[in-house]
Amino acid sequence: MSRERGRRKLMLRLPDIRQVLAGQANETLGEIFESYDLAVDALDRFRKQSPRKEALIREYEQLCREIEQEVLIYCTI
Repeated sequence: MSRERGRRKLMLRLPDIRQVLAGQANETLGEIFESYDLAVDALDRFRKQSPRKEALIREYEQLCREIEQEVLIYCTI
């Protein structure tokens, strides 16, 4: 399931709130987890493409950072 993969990826990226993420199970965070999984997978594909599309890579790196920030804010309020 994409949501669970996204949760695990965020738990690795955000170790300070790993325990909080492990215990969260609401619909809003589930959708964020799924979006993060899809964004990280796309970023990995773009990084492996030849020739590399650097603008697209930067865009998805920024997207992943924004999702990470959103999760941090959501989980620490």
